Amino acid sequence: RDQNKMDHVAISRLEQLCPFPYDLLSKHVVKYPNAELVWAQEEPLNSGAWTYVAPRIRTLMNNTKHEGKAAKPATRLPTASPATGNKKQHIQQEHNLLSQALLGQIIKPSDVVGGVPIWT
Repeated sequence: RDQNKMDHVAISRLEQLCPFPYDLLSKHVVKYPNAELVWAQEEPLNSGAWTYVAPRIRTLMNNTKHEGKAAKPATRLPTASPATGNKKQHIQQEHNLLSQALLGQIIKPSDVVGGVPIWT
């Protein structure tokens, strides 16, 4: 985020999912009433926490000024395996995940500096 000068992006991290931390997450959601909420997870769409948190985030958003808005997932594509087994493919998937989470779409980085993708 810093290296790409994305000061308009706020990042929150959840340490606990069960019981779902409605109170903690709502503090962040209320702070940014016009924000688009993206759930980013390194696991594929058919793994990880997305299927658990999606209805809970929807409930939270319906009880705030985000009513009617839905969170979007930024994940790896669905797959039977949690890892590719190929380092080059893994790095490409990581860059795709980051661009999907930060830019809203998959965009190939123009450069990679110190392992961090740079989008211009």
